[in-house]
Amino acid sequence: MKVRVILLGGALFGILLGCSGDTPGSQQPNILFIVADDLGFTDIGAFGGEISTPNLDELAFAGVRLNNFHTDRACQQTRIMMMTGRGVSGALEYFPPAEGSRERRNRLSLNWAILPELLQDAGYHTYMAGKWDLGIEEGYTPATRGFDRSFVQLGASASHFAENFWDDYSLYESDGEPVEYQDMPNDFYSTNYYTQKMLEFLESGVDQGPWFAYLPYTTPHWPLQVPENELDHYAGQYDEGYDVLRSFRVNSANQLGVIPGGLNLENFEPAAVPWEELSVEEQVKYSRAQEIYAAMVSNLDTNIGRLVSYLRDSGQLENTVIMFTSDHGASSGEFGQRPTTPGMGPQIPSFIDNSFGNWGQPNSFIDHGQGFAEAATAPLKGYKGRISEGGLRAAAFIHFPDLAVSGSIDGSFMTIMDVLPTFLDIAGTTHPGPGDYRGRKIEGIAGRSAWPYLNGEAETIRLPTDSAGWVQGELGALIKDNYKITNERVPGVDGPLSWQLYDIMSDPGETQDLASQYPELVSELLAEWETNWR
Repeated sequence: MKVRVILLGGALFGILLGCSGDTPGSQQPNILFIVADDLGFTDIGAFGGEISTPNLDELAFAGVRLNNFHTDRACQQTRIMMMTGRGVSGALEYFPPAEGSRERRNRLSLNWAILPELLQDAGYHTYMAGKWDLGIEEGYTPATRGFDRSFVQLGASASHFAENFWDDYSLYESDGEPVEYQDMPNDFYSTNYYTQKMLEFLESGVDQGPWFAYLPYTTPHWPLQVPENELDHYAGQYDEGYDVLRSFRVNSANQLGVIPGGLNLENFEPAAVPWEELSVEEQVKYSRAQEIYAAMVSNLDTNIGRLVSYLRDSGQLENTVIMFTSDHGASSGEFGQRPTTPGMGPQIPSFIDNSFGNWGQPNSFIDHGQGFAEAATAPLKGYKGRISEGGLRAAAFIHFPDLAVSGSIDGSFMTIMDVLPTFLDIAGTTHPGPGDYRGRKIEGIAGRSAWPYLNGEAETIRLPTDSAGWVQGELGALIKDNYKITNERVPGVDGPLSWQLYDIMSDPGETQDLASQYPELVSELLAEWETNWR
């Protein structure tokens, strides 16, 4: 297989991007929070990938890579958890959809004090550029929920170019004002433009105090698209298919030590059709989609390099905490590959030109499919949309000079709920707790700050008595200490729901169901899920 193997050794572990010296003690650190959309666990080089991501890798190797970091199964749910420091249940408001509207009709309730509001209270300038997905109505958008400056895509998905796939409304707002597609730059490309807007925000606020910059990119979420001059950067790299790529990724990730528990492919059961059983036409289409996907990830890395260069050149890098994560596991969408099932998920607009020659360009709508999703999440089970570990574990890292765990891979259990209290801790403040806040009643949080642990002041992030829960209708999961219960169905298998039990510290691949051996433990964890998380 033709692959670009980069940064798979330990050579960069000692590099601190020129950030040696004493960490500022009295000045509140800046916080840069970067979220990729649908990125797989092994997609970047520092986690075993062959895609060229030198800027992310340099930050990751010099920081601490988190290989036991859990998000939620899908975009909106993860964003709710990160913004509230709590699970999804009770945080979503539902209301009737507008007639003919395709946009989801739910939003993040106002009964929560969310991350940007709380950082504003701590004296931070707050900036956002990217995907919101937490409400499109007045009073529920970033400009009214704590961000001083923002350029946002309000909805769940959009073209990466300046074109409207959906006719409901303008997806974009700038500082709370709608931006029409015809008013956007001709060369608009989401990742490039979000980065440019964030750089403008940072430059406008320089020397005005600490800042929080939230960059939830839409890359590499479908539709897979990239600027024309970058379309062929990975031409021919994936002709041998996803089965070969999966083996390469797992071997590389194990060499780096980022696969939890030294997990391998011995008991992994792929759900995708074996590559060699596909027709030649199918192989050509899937490999081309993965080429475009890889080009999107490289473009993302280039833009993160722009941000790091600005921070270094402006003297702010030493005092900026940088956290990077995906919002969940890799997407398994089959857009452009196979016919979509009517009523199941988003439907490709009728005017789309999905001729093969137009793939990756404006007016195209494709994804890379189940096989390449599994290549990015294996040997963990599942991918985006699943509450198995392949859907919940994300490639994540934190970079800041002189952290006690810098240059390491850390397997401490951490969740996206812990981001809010961690960032508040960095800012020198705390959550106000349940009660009155800004004229409304708010709920408390369940997350824990990881900052004392990362600084060597605590032995753990979470207590053994802490739990984290996930809810998906009647389906759910709960992790407490070393154990996870889940009643997720095997795709395509009907029948009554049953709860499985896994020791995910020794069996992160979820291959050995221990429920029949420890029924009392299952009952105990299920009662906690029902009481505290559902």
